[in-house]
Amino acid sequence: MNSLHFKWTTSKAKNSYGYNVCTLYVDTKKVSRCNGGGYDMEGTCLGDWVAMKFEKELLKLDKTFYGLTFNDPNYKPSQECLEKEEKDELTKLTGLARLQDFYNQSSELPTEKHTIPLIDGACGFSSVTTILNAIGFELQFLDRKTNDTIYKLVQLERVNNEL
Repeated sequence: MNSLHFKWTTSKAKNSYGYNVCTLYVDTKKVSRCNGGGYDMEGTCLGDWVAMKFEKELLKLDKTFYGLTFNDPNYKPSQECLEKEEKDELTKLTGLARLQDFYNQSSELPTEKHTIPLIDGACGFSSVTTILNAIGFELQFLDRKTNDTIYKLVQLERVNNEL
């Protein structure tokens, strides 16, 4: 049984003191963490874990999902990106051009070239659970307390209508 436990705390670290921290534990093992706010932090932790844990299943998908992209493990910045960085030091320092280039070179479906799944869980927890359902799993809510939410990961039974 996989139990998913989202735990909320507050950062005491030097550069992030006071930030919200969301940590995902799966069967008591820490598997993902994010901090800050203004986005779906539980969705982000869940999306990161699902992309790592279910990589093979995600690569078999043949339809697109909101928040799911596939990336090239041999990504190289485009010439246009390199030119932007060369022209403006601030662009190079912030990495915005490279980030935009990375996403422009991603694919909504897996290809021979795009084999690394990336789930942007900040798009929403429900977007990630939709992806989980598509690969044959669902989350069942178990309990919620002030700083904790617990789910159980359950494999769905597939009805096969093939003769």
